[in-house]
Amino acid sequence: MVINMNKKKIKIFLMLMIMINLLFGCQSNINLKNVSLPQDDFAYPTKDPSVLEGKKFFAQNCAQCHSFGTEAGKKSFTLKYINSVTPSELFKIITSDKKHPSFKDKLTIKDRWDIVMYLRYALFGYPENLEDTKIKFGANCAVCHGTRGFGDGDIHYFLNPPPANFNQFDKFYERTDEHLFDRISNGKPWTAMPPWANRVDKEKHFVFDEKFRWELVRYVRHFGYVTEKDILEELKTKELKEHNE
Repeated sequence: MVINMNKKKIKIFLMLMIMINLLFGCQSNINLKNVSLPQDDFAYPTKDPSVLEGKKFFAQNCAQCHSFGTEAGKKSFTLKYINSVTPSELFKIITSDKKHPSFKDKLTIKDRWDIVMYLRYALFGYPENLEDTKIKFGANCAVCHGTRGFGDGDIHYFLNPPPANFNQFDKFYERTDEHLFDRISNGKPWTAMPPWANRVDKEKHFVFDEKFRWELVRYVRHFGYVTEKDILEELKTKELKEHNE
């Protein structure tokens, strides 16, 4: 009788343990980052945002309240602010932030991304010497990241995790400039990304000092927007206009 009671207790105990394991095991497998939460009119660009178009939309919709200097009665943007927020955060501010007028019903998603990247370009922009930075990037970084920043350098096949793709909107529009500067300076543990702070390139005769590391941030950012006119887009607009006339 005692043995039977013990067996029953053991069975009950095992059943409880299985139920607890199933319950908490299932919960532990939930990745909150992958849960689809409602997005208020947010989407990443389908192509590189246009700085030229953004300048036009900024003048039409933002310039009456904002400036890049110290104009009286206007809120000025600073480089420190731009370096500390992600492009996605800027997009969400002009879309659904309660403290800012929403452009959600006034501008398309593409138009809002154009404004965001114009704003960033106006304050942060290209490296001072684009060609020089391009050469130094090619000599030190392109072997992993590729000359166009797609993470397709000569040795990318052998690297796990793979090198960063600077054209990947859903990743690099979620990074601040400060974060990118830290990655360049201190590297990323358990990857092929080394710390570059104060390294010396003996062939090119230069040091990865603080100023140049910020120039590299500007350079990798330039893969995420275009400054030239989109000829194909202009032709489509012209054809549509002629068709409607």
